Amino acid sequence: YVLKRPGVDEFLDALAAKFEIVVFTAGLKEYASLVLNQLDKKSVISHRLYRDSCKEIDGKFVKDLSEVGRDLGRVVIVDDNPNAYFFQPENAIPIPSFIDDPADEELGKLVKFFEVCDCYDDMRDAVKHYLSRQEI
Repeated sequence: YVLKRPGVDEFLDALAAKFEIVVFTAGLKEYASLVLNQLDKKSVISHRLYRDSCKEIDGKFVKDLSEVGRDLGRVVIVDDNPNAYFFQPENAIPIPSFIDDPADEELGKLVKFFEVCDCYDDMRDAVKHYLSRQEI
């Protein structure tokens, strides 16, 4: 049983139309792959990276985006744990954790970001602009 965050299906569909989707989780492959199989019924996730792809720093799992083989100017990480993007905070959009809130609208906000972010040459500039508007 997987409790999906509201809007996750629409979020994945919207992103898949324009972007490569890579899920990078600190979860163990044996567990996380089962969850992702439930989430990704349309097979829109291009790659899956698990805990074994993270770097352990002081007991915390860090997702080093420089290891994914992509231009960091074209990469955005969305995560609820600031430790996860410790090495590349300029690529990160923090998102609140999801805990069974049927009124959660966080993924809808992100869809709007991803609809317009491609006007930036560097996604880090798009992230900076988005985050500056979120703090208003």
